[in-house]
Amino acid sequence: MKNILYNKLAFLIVIAAISLGGCKKMFDVPPEDKLDIKNAYKTVADADAAVIGVYGKFQGLAKQYLLLNEVRADLLDVTNNADPYLKQLNTHSVTVDNPYADPRSFYEVILNCNDVLKNFNVMNEKHLMSVDDYQKRYSDIVSLRCFLYLQLGIQYGAVPYVTDALVNVNDLKDESLFPKLSLDLLLDKLIADMSAIPYISSYSYPTGSSLVIATDGSNTQRMFINKYYMLGELQLWKGNYLEAARNYKNVMETEINNTNTNFMFNTFHVNYNDGTYGNGVLYTDGGTNYGGLHSESALSYSTTYGFKSMFCLGNTAANWNHEWIWAMPYNSGFNPVNPFVELFANTGAGKYMLKPSQTTIDAWASNPQANGIPYDARGKLSYAVSNGQPVVMKYIYNYDPLVPLTRNGMWYLWRGAGLHLHYAEAANRDGKGKLAWALLNTGIANTFADASLASSSNTAAYLATMITPYEEPYKFNAQYIASNTAYRGPYHKNAGVRGRSGVVALNVSYQTDMTGLEAKLVDEGGLELAFEGNRWADLVRVARRRNDPSFLAERVYQKLLRDGNPEASTVRAKLMSMDNWYLPFKWK
Repeated sequence: MKNILYNKLAFLIVIAAISLGGCKKMFDVPPEDKLDIKNAYKTVADADAAVIGVYGKFQGLAKQYLLLNEVRADLLDVTNNADPYLKQLNTHSVTVDNPYADPRSFYEVILNCNDVLKNFNVMNEKHLMSVDDYQKRYSDIVSLRCFLYLQLGIQYGAVPYVTDALVNVNDLKDESLFPKLSLDLLLDKLIADMSAIPYISSYSYPTGSSLVIATDGSNTQRMFINKYYMLGELQLWKGNYLEAARNYKNVMETEINNTNTNFMFNTFHVNYNDGTYGNGVLYTDGGTNYGGLHSESALSYSTTYGFKSMFCLGNTAANWNHEWIWAMPYNSGFNPVNPFVELFANTGAGKYMLKPSQTTIDAWASNPQANGIPYDARGKLSYAVSNGQPVVMKYIYNYDPLVPLTRNGMWYLWRGAGLHLHYAEAANRDGKGKLAWALLNTGIANTFADASLASSSNTAAYLATMITPYEEPYKFNAQYIASNTAYRGPYHKNAGVRGRSGVVALNVSYQTDMTGLEAKLVDEGGLELAFEGNRWADLVRVARRRNDPSFLAERVYQKLLRDGNPEASTVRAKLMSMDNWYLPFKWK
């Protein structure tokens, strides 16, 4: 595992050069065949190289991560071009030789993490880097390892938990030495790990760090894991809803103290489109999404503003940074190669192996907008019909089939809408159904403001209703008076996930219907976050919490049924046993 420092990983593209083809070296790392491990881990530059190496190795998991989390669920279906192993994932009939189900690749990265952490400890003991540099790098790698272990627990159910710097990943085959932990016990370990890290912040490395670099139109800051989000995920899975909400709220408030109000008001707040900033559905014929009528043909496909732009912009653009919490770019000049073009595109280098499921298409079609259009326009901005075939577009908007070998793009991991949905899931389970409803539907001010006071001379009373009546982490200030810029609460532009894209709000009765609202939050995840790698985890988490296998099984069944798969009933029966949700934990 020690050679992780010197692997010429393609992740160097995000440090050294992005899509314009430049190649500015960040570190002078000698050729792999001339390195001596005795000279490693001597300086902060060595530590930075180790961090970059781990993330480069991690980026190689993107394809497997997406396949396990989407093909096994209900939003993606396989095409006739899919290989037999992909079809196994789709019908939950995975054999032990299925390469997509091999846990080895996850453990290879974990062992890289363990080796790096061991050497960081040595560097710290020998004072080879400052305490601050050590704490940030150590905490980052622990957090990434927790993400990997959570994924293993979700996919395999029970897995070995190892923090030693093993030399050979195959040592983990010996269960007598490395017994498997159940998902619940694994969560306890991971929460303890995250709670013990010496540095926690939304940004792993603040501006000014040697690992935060802007070069050739790209910035590295959002390429590293968000620790608060990671801890929020662990607490949500464990059922510690207050703690989950607290950590998710910390992510929402990443820029809350920024004196630049464009950052303070917009970062991770899921706001309405204001003419300059916004990532919701919009139209080009005037009016708003919130009642003004539009022509369907006026739907905006802008690559710089609105919903589609999230999947087109580079990571230095304001609208991109207002939404994306964690994403990693690809550059065609470096390895690893962007795997998503091959999976989704049906032109150029694409093999068109995956497509939107019919259930997903139907869900968008039956979700009307408040402006009178009878379908959810997020569907039109998430997939397209090309050459008569439905094509997932989120990963390939910047792909040009006339230049098939240029496969720049992004691996998208976490974003603001997902943050709000998971926060709402925690808040709902913690008895804050009205707040959860607000974040899902019409936003904080629209839900909590007392409309009867809007024309009152008692401005203070009206403004007071725009602050949620809860203690932290459920307190939000959405105060707003159009005529007075002094009254601009940090969340005054919050529109709700559905409201941001103009779809009809759910009935307010869901504010007091905990399980009903929870199901709607999961449904919304399918509409908003389709194909982004969240789906299987969301289905498993909620079904486990409810002890209701049908919550997951029925959704997968409907996918297979509507796509005409003859195995639909067999798969549903199989998934009614929770044991069958998990992949076989074996490797060659």
